[in-house]
Amino acid sequence: MSEYQPGVCNIGTAQRRRRFGFATAAAAVAAGYVAACLSGVLPRVLLVGVFVPLAVAFEWGIQAASSFCVRLALVGRYDFGGSGGERGTVPEDVRRDDRVQAAKITVAAVALAALTTGVLYVGLA
Repeated sequence: MSEYQPGVCNIGTAQRRRRFGFATAAAAVAAGYVAACLSGVLPRVLLVGVFVPLAVAFEWGIQAASSFCVRLALVGRYDFGGSGGERGTVPEDVRRDDRVQAAKITVAAVALAALTTGVLYVGLA
C-alpha cells in the first residue's frame, strides 16, 4: 500500500487518465448544450441545464487532478492498478479522512458548476 495516502491520494495514473477523459467529454457536452441554446435549437431559458454536464466535468476533472476518487473513498478502496500498481481496501481507521476529502471535492465541483452556470445564464440568456 505504498502509494495510498489517506485523504490525499487513492488512484494512480490509469485512473487519472480515465477521469480526465470523462471530464473532457462532459465539458464537450456542456459546450454543445450552450451552443444549442445560443443557436435557438433549445430555448435560452434551458441554459440552466448546463449545470449537470458542468458538475460532472468539474467533479471528474478535480478527481483526476488531485489523484483522488470520490466513489472509491465512499466504498473504502484504492486503485493503483493498470501499471503494475495495487488495488485494495482502506484500513477502517483512516476511512473518515477519505470521506472528508470526497465531500470537499463534490462540494467544490457543485459550487464551480453553479457559479459557471450562473455566469453563463446571466451573460447569455
